[in-house]
Amino acid sequence: MSNTVSKTINGQKAKFTPDMGNFKVSLSYEGLALKKASGNQSIADLKRKYAR
Repeated sequence: MSNTVSKTINGQKAKFTPDMGNFKVSLSYEGLALKKASGNQSIADLKRKYAR
């Protein structure tokens, strides 16, 4: 197994950035899938779409 401890630079903890490919594979194991229409939308686009 690989070491999962994040490295620190200048005393700041590195942010976790998920890999979308791993997420899609994980969903496929559970029999789920992402919608094709919302696959490549940015965070700003999603905020605009779901703004109240």
